[in-house]
Amino acid sequence: MYAFIKEGSINHSRETVMSHVKKLQPLNYNRFMWWRTHTDRVTPLGKRALLKERILNGDFEPSSYFWQAQHALYVAKDKLDLTKHDTRYQIELCGVDFQRYKKLMEDFEKEETNRMSALYDAFTSEYRITKEELEEKFLKFNGTILDFYNYAEEFFYKTPSSVRKDNRGRPKKVLNQPLPRVLQPKRGRGRPKTIKN
Repeated sequence: MYAFIKEGSINHSRETVMSHVKKLQPLNYNRFMWWRTHTDRVTPLGKRALLKERILNGDFEPSSYFWQAQHALYVAKDKLDLTKHDTRYQIELCGVDFQRYKKLMEDFEKEETNRMSALYDAFTSEYRITKEELEEKFLKFNGTILDFYNYAEEFFYKTPSSVRKDNRGRPKKVLNQPLPRVLQPKRGRGRPKTIKN
């Protein structure tokens, strides 16, 4: 059990973890989501907001679930005394903390996937760039999302607002309009006349 804490999953120093956790807002206990102890207080603005506003709001920042999961491991580590706790007692003592860690990492992976998908959609909608091209530029870029936005504003071609994707609301109804006179089929009896050569 201690080997798992020591080698497997603690990726940052206690100071780094606590500096991130202190920025979060503590949550009251919720028996349906008992493993979540904090929230990052970010309410996504949604697709209708400007891209820069969404970036400044933190819509695309890494999820705080990762830092909560790291904190859960330090809480578990603090409970252990290896001079007197055998493996079985370690499991009993830290079982809840490890369940919390596991569920927080599941939340983190799900949230990260959603935020990255929203980020790609936002940039490919705002600028004339494919997802593959955007991914390549992300990997080469060294800076924040806001820095990348400023870079994109200077060097990318913007997509005209008239052709951007707009999936808001229900699709418009297509009414059965009568065809113009020139397109209406002619009425007559029998087959059309054949032209003899």
